[in-house]
Amino acid sequence: MRFFDLHCDTLYKAAMDNSNLYNDDYHINILKAQKIDTYIQMMAIWIPDEIKNDSAVSLFKKCVDIYNRERLFDEKRKFFLTVEGGSVLAGDLDNIKLLTDNQVKALTLTWNGENELAFGAYSKGGLKPFGKEVVKLLQENKIAVDISHLNEEGFYDVMEIADKPIIATHSNSKTITNSPRNLTDDQFKCIVRSGGVVGLNFYKGFLNNDESKASINDLLRHAYHFMSLSDDENICIGSDFDGADMPDDIHGLQDIEKVYMAFCTNFGRKSADKIFFDNANKFFTDFDNMSII
Repeated sequence: MRFFDLHCDTLYKAAMDNSNLYNDDYHINILKAQKIDTYIQMMAIWIPDEIKNDSAVSLFKKCVDIYNRERLFDEKRKFFLTVEGGSVLAGDLDNIKLLTDNQVKALTLTWNGENELAFGAYSKGGLKPFGKEVVKLLQENKIAVDISHLNEEGFYDVMEIADKPIIATHSNSKTITNSPRNLTDDQFKCIVRSGGVVGLNFYKGFLNNDESKASINDLLRHAYHFMSLSDDENICIGSDFDGADMPDDIHGLQDIEKVYMAFCTNFGRKSADKIFFDNANKFFTDFDNMSII
């Protein structure tokens, strides 16, 4: 099968554990990755809300060091960098060069709280003046603006500024599961109109209002709802592996073929292939004029 995952926290986890990308305890590791025929993984560097300024930049560099030392990079299996949390810029627009120099593909503007750019899903307020400048410069530098974790006010501020497609790397439907981290129907439609994509998140708290009951079936419910709002062209996978508690029937990358087959059974192989690979690959190929694979 072919799998393109828009979001995981494995790299950050390895940095915090002083470990590596071969760790068998992780949802994702290089040995598991090598068993997938074609695999693209966006590896997020998470910058927690409490980490600011030079400490945020240092954390980014620590994760990049692990990535450069151990990244999987062959013809059919590749890892790429993203960043989860605009604090990585330390309030300095010049630090966008730090992202471009390391070929970062997307920046999640906030985590759950406030940073120099904006306010997250669990706080109130829109984009700050610095955040508005960041959105413009990210798009000029072909770094995708990721609105996962951003609150609704900030989301609509982004949509007023953005002139390129917007991405939500790991967010589900708020209609199905009422979490501040999920997307309203209107937000999803705005992303679709921009030419963007949304990655379905495996975190059980975003899949089901009773997270103890979360399962692959809930992923199907979120996918079906999003497809009812447009089609199968704008939905991807953003697993949140190694960054969230998984449903009982998903233990890591080793189960991704089982999830894929559930989508094939319910939506057909053509739609499943779009959701699990083609849509994400097309988004990034079109966005930065380079073929991911």
